[in-house]
Amino acid sequence: MTILAACGGDEEADAGESSDSGDAFVIKAGHATTTEHFGHKSFEKFKELVEENSDGKITVEIYPNSQLGGEREMIEAVQLGNLTMAAPSSAPLTAFSPGMYLWDIPYLFTDAAQAHKALDGEVGQEVLDQLSEVGIKGLGYWENGFRHLFNNNVAVSSMEDMNGLKMRTLESQQQIKAWNATGANSTPIAFNELYTALQQGTVDAAEGPLALTYAQKFQEVTEYLTLTGHMYSPWPVIFNQGFYDSLPADLQTVVEDAVIEARDYNRELSAEDEGASLELLTGEGLELVEISDEEKANFQEAMEVVYPEIKELAGAELFDLLMEELGR
Repeated sequence: MTILAACGGDEEADAGESSDSGDAFVIKAGHATTTEHFGHKSFEKFKELVEENSDGKITVEIYPNSQLGGEREMIEAVQLGNLTMAAPSSAPLTAFSPGMYLWDIPYLFTDAAQAHKALDGEVGQEVLDQLSEVGIKGLGYWENGFRHLFNNNVAVSSMEDMNGLKMRTLESQQQIKAWNATGANSTPIAFNELYTALQQGTVDAAEGPLALTYAQKFQEVTEYLTLTGHMYSPWPVIFNQGFYDSLPADLQTVVEDAVIEARDYNRELSAEDEGASLELLTGEGLELVEISDEEKANFQEAMEVVYPEIKELAGAELFDLLMEELGR
């Protein structure tokens, strides 16, 4: 039985043929979350669906908790074919698809339903399609969730409390600029290095979705949680283009359908885990701060400094189409 590696190299099958030849395929999937987080459960759901619906012709191997490197490293591994599949944050994908800058816009979405509609619509698909130009196949968006601020220095209730706060951001110049506009002193740090950075005081603060904050045990090294809700964070599901092209047409359909079904499962888990994670975080000692609408508006106004730059980077036409979809 022939095993086609993740790179989908010289032995590519004709994607127009069926999978009756008996070839077997291995999907090597990596992600950054712990096995307790719903992100890992989403990969397990994908594995279950693919292996069952392909009648065992595709096997999925999952490598959680940044075993295969940080998100940028995993993206590069997918591009090179050393990894078949990943679902990283959108920010490090901006180096591969300029449209991904759209998901770096602070206070872009008011709720998850609005985000889902945009991601699953015309603009979201265009952003995914851009990845094919660099050897990556984008098949959909799973959910990480709305992001909030946590730190170990001060109970942030206003933008004035941000002054001088050493802030970890995602690996995005626009997010660095947005947080600096609030008064923070921002620096990008790889996600798999963040716990240690907070523990050692390299940074005072970071931000992320509640479920991920709890799963990574950041409550052990921080004291305060502020519900800023400043950004919605998707997980674009990406594959090595060569591997995807090597799949016969029926198995491509199996993979595509599994990504979408796992997406719906992922979003259900995300909604359930957000409230539960908030209770767990506060139950384990994080002091909760709920900022006023007025203060949230101050954060939004400051962070809008990156809008013109993101419009230029993502492309004015795509930016304007997204804003039209959102009625803005």
